[in-house]
Amino acid sequence: QQEHHLAKDETPSNFEQAENMIKRHEAFMTTMDANDEKINSVVQFATRLVDEGHFAADKVRKKAENINERRNINHEKADQLMERLKDQLQLQMFLQDCEELGEWVQEKHITAQDETYRSAKTVHSKWTRHQAFEAEIASNKDRLEQLQRAADELISQKPELTDIIKPKVSELADQFEELETTTHDKGERLFDANREVLIHQTCDDIDSWMNELEKQIESTDTGSDLASVNILMQKQQMIETQMAVKARQVTELDKQAEHLQRTTPDDKMEEIKFKKEKVAQRFAQLKEPLVDRQRQLEKKKEAFQFRRDVEDEKLWIAEKMPQATSNEYGNSLFNVHMLKKKNQSLRTEIENHEPRINAVCSNGQKLIDEGHEATHEFQGLISELNEKWRELKDAISDRNKHLLQNEKAQQYFFDSTEAESWMSEQELYMMVEDRGKDEISAQNLMKKHESLEHAVEDYAETIRQLGETARQLINDRHPLADQIAVKQSQVDKLYAGLKDLAGERRAKLDEALQLFMLNREVDDLEQWINERELVASSQELGQDYDHVTLLWERFKEFARDTETIGSERVAAVNGIADSLIATGHSDAATIAEWKDGLNEVWQDLLELIETRTQMLAASRELHKFFHDCKDVLGRILEKQNAMSDELGRDAGSVSALQRKHGNFIQDLSTLQNQVTQIQEESAKLQASYAGDKASEITNREAEVVAAWNNLQALCEGRKSKLEDTGDLFRFFNMVRTLMIWMDDVIRQMNTSEKPRDVSGVELLMNNHQSLKAEIDTREDNLLTCINLGKDLLSRNHYASSQIKEKLTALTDHRNALLHRWEERWENLQLILEVYQFARDAAVAEAWLIAQEPYLMSQELGHTIDEVENLIKKHEAFEKSAAAQEERFSALERLTTFELKELKRREQEREEEERRKKEEAAAAEAARLAKATPVTSPDEPTSERAEADGVTSGEQDDHEARSPSDDEFEGALSRKHEWESTTKKASNRSWDRIYMVIRGQTLVAYKDQKTCKSSPDQTYKGEAAIDLRSATIVIATDYTKKKHVFRVKSQSGSDFLFQAKDDAEMNKWVNVLNQAAQGTTGASTSRAHTLPAPTQAETKRRSFFTLKKN
Repeated sequence: QQEHHLAKDETPSNFEQAENMIKRHEAFMTTMDANDEKINSVVQFATRLVDEGHFAADKVRKKAENINERRNINHEKADQLMERLKDQLQLQMFLQDCEELGEWVQEKHITAQDETYRSAKTVHSKWTRHQAFEAEIASNKDRLEQLQRAADELISQKPELTDIIKPKVSELADQFEELETTTHDKGERLFDANREVLIHQTCDDIDSWMNELEKQIESTDTGSDLASVNILMQKQQMIETQMAVKARQVTELDKQAEHLQRTTPDDKMEEIKFKKEKVAQRFAQLKEPLVDRQRQLEKKKEAFQFRRDVEDEKLWIAEKMPQATSNEYGNSLFNVHMLKKKNQSLRTEIENHEPRINAVCSNGQKLIDEGHEATHEFQGLISELNEKWRELKDAISDRNKHLLQNEKAQQYFFDSTEAESWMSEQELYMMVEDRGKDEISAQNLMKKHESLEHAVEDYAETIRQLGETARQLINDRHPLADQIAVKQSQVDKLYAGLKDLAGERRAKLDEALQLFMLNREVDDLEQWINERELVASSQELGQDYDHVTLLWERFKEFARDTETIGSERVAAVNGIADSLIATGHSDAATIAEWKDGLNEVWQDLLELIETRTQMLAASRELHKFFHDCKDVLGRILEKQNAMSDELGRDAGSVSALQRKHGNFIQDLSTLQNQVTQIQEESAKLQASYAGDKASEITNREAEVVAAWNNLQALCEGRKSKLEDTGDLFRFFNMVRTLMIWMDDVIRQMNTSEKPRDVSGVELLMNNHQSLKAEIDTREDNLLTCINLGKDLLSRNHYASSQIKEKLTALTDHRNALLHRWEERWENLQLILEVYQFARDAAVAEAWLIAQEPYLMSQELGHTIDEVENLIKKHEAFEKSAAAQEERFSALERLTTFELKELKRREQEREEEERRKKEEAAAAEAARLAKATPVTSPDEPTSERAEADGVTSGEQDDHEARSPSDDEFEGALSRKHEWESTTKKASNRSWDRIYMVIRGQTLVAYKDQKTCKSSPDQTYKGEAAIDLRSATIVIATDYTKKKHVFRVKSQSGSDFLFQAKDDAEMNKWVNVLNQAAQGTTGASTSRAHTLPAPTQAETKRRSFFTLKKN
């Protein structure tokens, strides 16, 4: 309805309709405000429902929000409509004012168009009326200006009304301007028609008026009282008004005379001027007497007015004094309040009248100050008036005090009477004997009584306040103090009796309520026990194990709940009954009877539950045995089917199968426990049952035991097969590992680099010895592998043929390894002797070369001293030569290599002779005789030309396969600490890797094998470390490990390397520093013990000199 009402868009057509619409809309808004309370209650109720978690909370919230939103929208629309109606009201008011002014203008326009001025009769009266008409038009011009201001204000506030307002204002302004023009034209025409006659009539009229005025001024009567003075003042005011009108007429005569002078003869004009000047002169003489008479009348009026005011104020004070001095204070609270209100009204009236008294006194004082002839009289009147005014104010104050004192007493009597009435009413409720017919009625009575008790308790504050008021009034010695004391004692006694009655009534209601509650508890509990008895007396024992288990669990839960809940409830009821009996309840016999009946029913229920529990337990035990037998038998068959025949394809799969089989066997332990449990349960049940049940129990047990024994036999067979397969693959793995290792060792012995000096040979011999140590170390693994293979053969393994092949191959490979090591070792010993001979020969040759200049010298000395010195030098030379004799003798001995070479050449000659003798032999024997024995790859590249006959080209081929002179390599432990100057490495653990120096870079490999076979495959794809401008120092700041040095590149990366000892560490540091400085690493990787040969020395000792690159 509100939205429908607000949707209407009506525009008022006039001012009355706008007012009516505003009144209707105000009534509508009042109705809306009244309905807001209903809407607020609905919204609050919805909010409460949402807060309480109502199931339709979302719907309720949306509905409440919709209602609230619609209410707010309606309020906004109503306010907007009220604004529009107020705007329309202002507009209609403006339009109505415009209409009224327009009607007045039209009416005056008709009057202004009257042309009766053409008659020369009564020209002066017409001229006077015309002047009044012009004055009326001038006075109403303010209305037009007000309308224009109102229009401007409306347009500034509501620009949309401009099209309505502006045309109206423009039309009114044009009409008013037309009216002024018409009126002015009419006045001009009136003067133009009868100007001369009008001047003479006007002068005569003014002259006659001045004659009458002179007679009035000459009168000396100034009045005898205030009324006569006021009449004279009014007459004087009228004369002044007429004087102003006549003054305008005199002024107008001057203007008309000037205008008439242009059209009138001079003789007539002289008469007119004389007459006009005479009138003006007389008019000026009248002004001063008129002012003096006005001043005398005003003084007379002030004196009479003061006397009248003083008398009036005295009468007013005398009229109010009986009320202020009255001794009537009221005999009831209502009368006191009425008198108090009257006194307050009188006091307010006096306070409001005080400015009037002050104004009268100030007027009298003004007259005294001006020196009036009745000054003493006026002073006496002022003093008398002030005295009476003070008496009236004091009387009012005293009466107010008495009224307040009497109000307290009457208020106390009223409150005490009300208290007595209320307590008497409550006594009637307390003395009712009704205790209720049932628990609900008793609870209602208790609630009602509790509310009454709360009211009585709350009323104690009222009684206390009454007592305090009574004590205060008695202490103040109030005239009614005795009555107040008696009244207060009655109130206290009545309140104490009321509290006693309340306590008695509460005790009776508590007793009745307890009895009803006990009765309800007993009835509810008996009904609950009867319902439980129906369940406990059931004979259903179940069809199978699941069914009986379900019944057993449900009944177990039922019994537990019944016993728990029932025990608590029965104990609670017994406790209530015992307490009521102990407190001496009036119905104690009935309570005892209820208690005994309840306990008897409860014991019957417990017996039924116990019987039902035993029956279900026995049935469940039997069905559980059958179920367990079936379940265990199914699990055994399932395990038997789940057992796989797979033996694995490698050691990993066999190990996985063994673990799986181990877990499988471990899982069977649970089955074993279950089989044992079934056997125990069978023995127990056979003792309890007989007949068919006993036979069925025995058969089920036998089936389970037979299946279990079969499963165990299968598991043992599977386990032994897996163990044999595991040993087989372990043997194959050991063989493959050992074969790979032996191949690697043989490859190392075949691919070692060529030595160039004694230290290089010694290094190779040390490495060869380390291989021997490694072979010895691996000997245990080899023997273990061989023993394992023999053990497998002794067990008649299903792969005996493969095992035999592997054992044969392993033994052959082992013998080949040992034979190769021995060959390599002998070869290295030969090479060592050759290089030692070359070294010693080079040293000897160098000594001989050094001594040759001395022996070839021709100097024999010129003096005895010089000769003696030369002799000493020669003796020293002879001693040195004797000392070198042993070295030269050693050089003359043949080395083992030379002996073998001589032996080889001897064998070749014998072979050649034998081959020549056997030329007729078969072609295969001839080819074998022609083949040259294969020499060791480790034979020295520099031999005597006469011994080996090897050409320099063959030596170059050997050297091409040796490592580059600028490389240095070895195994180190490495830790990466910093990737850059600001970022630590993600992996900072120690790794064992193979490091190689190539030029000015340091490359990392996984191992030596990777370095040789795949030089481009670095460790984890790492880039080489740039050693240019790198810092290589011993890491003295790192104390966790020994033999550690640090490499820090120019880019900021930081590495720690650990060698096996200090010697290796120092060697790496020196080599890395030389690589960082750009020098070759050949001098550090190999020791050159021989000096660089000259061309002459090469020719002279070619047998001992090594070939240089």
